[in-house]
Amino acid sequence: MKNQEKFQNGTRVYVEWWDIVADLHTEDNIEPALAQSVGWIDTHTKKYLRLFTTKYKDTIELADKIVIPVGCIKDIKVI
Repeated sequence: MKNQEKFQNGTRVYVEWWDIVADLHTEDNIEPALAQSVGWIDTHTKKYLRLFTTKYKDTIELADKIVIPVGCIKDIKVI
């Protein structure tokens, strides 16, 4: 990951990260896919980044989330 800084919870970010690709019973040379996610940081640890990709103003308990292992992150930018 280019940007090693730890981000504050609640910060809105753009994340580029490498996602797993699987293809069963193939002879193709598959590779990871570069993914993009935008969201608000819920938790940022040495192991993973958890984002709210959608959050609801009336409650923190209901939200759409994604968790990305830090080793898969290519870059993070505050937006």
